[in-house]
Amino acid sequence: MEEKKLQDFLKQSAEILQDFFPADALALIPLLYSTLIWAVKRKGNLEAEVSGLRLWLEPEVVDNKPDEFILDFFEKQQALQEAFKAEIKSRDMKSLRPAFRALYPVVGLEEPFLQSLFSEELAREDFRLIADQFDWKLKQALEEIKAAEKKPELWKALKKIGESFMSLGWAWLSDDELRAWLKSILGMERQGEEEEE
Repeated sequence: MEEKKLQDFLKQSAEILQDFFPADALALIPLLYSTLIWAVKRKGNLEAEVSGLRLWLEPEVVDNKPDEFILDFFEKQQALQEAFKAEIKSRDMKSLRPAFRALYPVVGLEEPFLQSLFSEELAREDFRLIADQFDWKLKQALEEIKAAEKKPELWKALKKIGESFMSLGWAWLSDDELRAWLKSILGMERQGEEEEE
């Protein structure tokens, strides 16, 4: 599919979603991005996946992760290693554990909604800001979705956007290719990737 065709599709889709969200909503682009990734993967139910994001607001999510797992997460990614150098060196788990809770779903699991929600911070590799703002920003986005759900057609509209997207011939793309195209069009690419182009 040509880039122009994708841009037009995304513009029309965003216009449809603006019927459900205020213009400055944090959730609009992440929800659109997640919808398109979900449409290609066809895993589970989009509404359930978005509702499941509340899980990441619970500190207990990482309670069962051993310190070594968390340290390994920070040490294996160069940008995270640099951002948290002092905490890694001193094995400051009191600081690393809450940062891990925020960064693991965004950077480690590459959860589409969260990656889009924090795309600007990811582009700047500002991992500390992601960790600091994670709860606030995710709560805000989920509250916007909850308010939008008062209009009963939200999930039907998102499903229709996903189906329309698939009818345009995106099924043949790999997950990585699809994410790269969408991030490029939605302005979500990392600065390092932009410099390479």
